[in-house]
Amino acid sequence: MAVRAVWRPPAYAWLLLGLAALALTAKLHPEKLEGHWRLVTPALILIGVLALRRLWQLPPSYTMAAAVALSVFSGAWYQIGLGGFPLDRLLALVVLGQCFLAAPGAARMPRIEVRGVHLLMGLTILYALGSAAVAHSLATERGTLALVDQLGLMPYLLFLIAPSVFASERDRNVLLAVLVGLGAYLGITAVFEMLGPHSLVFPSYIVESDAAKPGILRAGGPFQSAIAMGCACFACAVAATIAFTRWRGRARNLAFAAGVLALLGCFLTLERGVWLGALIAIVCTGLITRAGRRWLAPGLALGVVALGLLHIVSPALSQRASGRAADQRSVWDRQNQLAAGARMVEAKPLFGFGFNRYREEAEEFFRQPANYPMVGYYANSLLGVEEEPEPLHNTYLSYAVELGLLGTALWLGSLIWAVLDGILQAGPPGRRPWKLGLVAVAICFLVVSFVNPHEPPFALLLLLVWAGVARGRPPLTAHAREPTAASPAVTAPAPA
Repeated sequence: MAVRAVWRPPAYAWLLLGLAALALTAKLHPEKLEGHWRLVTPALILIGVLALRRLWQLPPSYTMAAAVALSVFSGAWYQIGLGGFPLDRLLALVVLGQCFLAAPGAARMPRIEVRGVHLLMGLTILYALGSAAVAHSLATERGTLALVDQLGLMPYLLFLIAPSVFASERDRNVLLAVLVGLGAYLGITAVFEMLGPHSLVFPSYIVESDAAKPGILRAGGPFQSAIAMGCACFACAVAATIAFTRWRGRARNLAFAAGVLALLGCFLTLERGVWLGALIAIVCTGLITRAGRRWLAPGLALGVVALGLLHIVSPALSQRASGRAADQRSVWDRQNQLAAGARMVEAKPLFGFGFNRYREEAEEFFRQPANYPMVGYYANSLLGVEEEPEPLHNTYLSYAVELGLLGTALWLGSLIWAVLDGILQAGPPGRRPWKLGLVAVAICFLVVSFVNPHEPPFALLLLLVWAGVARGRPPLTAHAREPTAASPAVTAPAPA
């Protein structure tokens, strides 16, 4: 099998990396080098550098799958106790380095292909960057993270490399196994979070976050957001369905159990938008295949029976679900927000108010309705109370307000292009299950985005990675580029 030239960093490079990490820690977190931390912190940095050196030798699929899975904890690293150290973003940077710096694990990875959709994504980022600079939101932590994660720079970069990283069946199985395991974790967490015992919820900050939120308890999981939790559970259930059709023996049973748990977790979020998105996605995906049409009605009937039994077994959960379904306050919130958002778009239709500026600019566009309260700007009170404003519960309208119709067209166009390219492009063999799964995940994401705001980065990140996997690249073959002559620091590994 052909391989590509690779770069093996010399030993002193890893030593310099460890010293740089130590110096950065001393500058940003000097308290981590006081007392008993004087020994603990250097030891942790040493372990981290050694782990990174080992990771450099592995195929990028392992690193990328881990980065996707750990993104469920994005924004919660302080609560976990890691001092805000973003492991998910670190692993994403590592996999980008593996691909672009020719790590040994990427020796058999096909070339990265830049297509028109990537250029449109780059233009979208540049437009949002200019909008944020003009609106003075680029310097804020929330604005920067929104640009990197939610719009998002990091999902676009991982979409660029995903077809090459997961070119082989073995690499795709790595991602599939990680998503199946993640679905089982999220489903179990939702059950313990909603039904108990709460002592089994891990990490413990999830329960602490629930206790601090008023209103109806909903399964938010590690995201601390029921919407993000529901989208993630549904996507993992789709992955478990693919695994169930492809795996055999005990692994197939595990995939089935993980899928059931993930779907249960999706229900336990008690989010009507998630329920609607999942239902529409299941029906649409089932209707486009012969086997899906045959099993769609029995599957939906079985789901209704299972939910009925769940309501009987847990009256408390039944009461919460019924209360959530009949909740009128959230309907008023959305009605007021949509009206205010429409007024903002009318005021500045082309370029908008500036990236990540809705919360600062929206209050003056709210009006008192004739038939219901003026709620929706603040989370728990009427207008006039000093607290954090709510985000606009419609992703498309939110981008129209902040980036204008031009920026919204760029963002939505690049997203739709990526999804349709993954579904419709013929690509290498073995991608059909991923293409069908992409249909379901994309429909759920697009429907939920109509009734919910920007969410933690997992949903968009996984959607674009999935689109890249479905699009695919042919694995490196004997006709691919052979190893080239290299400097002493660059060597070509022997074929396996």
